[in-house]
Amino acid sequence: MKRSSKLFSAKKFSIFLKNGFTLVELLITVTLIGILSLFVTFSIINSGESAKVSKTGFEQRGMTKAIGFYLQDMGFFPPDVNRGWDPGFAQPLPWNPDTIGGNPPPSPYNVPGTNCSHCPADWQDIVAKRWNGPYISNWPSFTAWKGKYDYNYWGAGATRGSCILPPGVYVGVQGDYNNNNAIPLSAEQKMIDKGFDAEQCLNGESQMLLWTL
Repeated sequence: MKRSSKLFSAKKFSIFLKNGFTLVELLITVTLIGILSLFVTFSIINSGESAKVSKTGFEQRGMTKAIGFYLQDMGFFPPDVNRGWDPGFAQPLPWNPDTIGGNPPPSPYNVPGTNCSHCPADWQDIVAKRWNGPYISNWPSFTAWKGKYDYNYWGAGATRGSCILPPGVYVGVQGDYNNNNAIPLSAEQKMIDKGFDAEQCLNGESQMLLWTL
């Protein structure tokens, strides 16, 4: 009976050694799969971010064309407006797609904040007569990161944090009305690398140049 017990123990120990070797192989395999999964996940995230940057660059080009057509028809640039507002590309006068979506923007973004000090005094009459748009199919309701675009006319340039911009017409890639959903710093760096961000520095937004003044 004792001998049988010893034989059983020896057999059990042999199986343990065999299984121990298999376990090491399994641990190595699991580790490799984990590393590969992290690599694939990072690649997917990076690819998604690159796609958002490309989409943003595409929208910048569309707005640049729109401002060229507007300038040709009006003889002046569209007015500066609040975040989320179309300055006059899709409709003649500033408007916000959120105002017709059942979820109007909060104050102070519930009004266009129109500033057309660079325009003729009768600019609205000129727009009523000459506007030949739409110059874009629609003003984007969101940026690629679910923030808002902010059209800016800066005749004397601007300073955004520590970033200095020369005079020009810009569209900012901003957060939403509550300053959430801003562009991530990693995406902002990609915007800089691609030449989309005119600020050329990291400050939590991207100002894309539409027209040099």
